[in-house]
Amino acid sequence: MALASIAQDLRGLSQKLGLSSDLLMLENVWDRELGRMSQFARISAIEKACLVVEADSSAVMQEISLRRQELVRKINKHFPVPFIQHITVRISQHHGR
Repeated sequence: MALASIAQDLRGLSQKLGLSSDLLMLENVWDRELGRMSQFARISAIEKACLVVEADSSAVMQEISLRRQELVRKINKHFPVPFIQHITVRISQHHGR
């Protein structure tokens, strides 16, 4: 019963904030497509069609930068309408989640 209530509350909150179900799924898709490296890089924002990612190190930033186009394709395949066109990566000011 509590889970149904939480799901309903989450849907209500996302509607109030103007979030689509696509945005709610994005973090799970990011974790799945990035694999173990998702421990060291997280989504910090979406600006227009650009996914802004913060990486904990320059090595992680470099790896994501090299895989940028591949990640855009892989992320977009999870959504009915592709909405990510680019990924920007920067070094995190606050390491860890």
